[in-house]
Amino acid sequence: MSKLVHMIKFSEEVPKCIENWSKIAVNCKADANCLESAAKQLRECLDATFPSSNKVEIESDKINYILSSVFLLSNRLSKATIALAELDDAITTNSRDIDRDEKLKNTINEVISKYF
Repeated sequence: MSKLVHMIKFSEEVPKCIENWSKIAVNCKADANCLESAAKQLRECLDATFPSSNKVEIESDKINYILSSVFLLSNRLSKATIALAELDDAITTNSRDIDRDEKLKNTINEVISKYF
């Protein structure tokens, strides 16, 4: 029965972590530093939700795949949000610049290389 309790906790706690992250991210108002802090909190919340592998009673490749997918997807989402904030800032900053297109291309390349 305890195995089922762990899985129910996972299915309830992971969305709570993502919900808390999204609330913070919305309040960041596209501030990349704030979004990075929110991403760190998201990872900490997920780390706290998932016990270390020696505490999980059902150790299998399938369960590891599910857990690692949650970490991967949440990490990618938080990084993409930070990248969007930096892109928004670059577009706003360079909107009146003569060399805007070239600077924007460079910024996009920097953001992609940094977060993707």
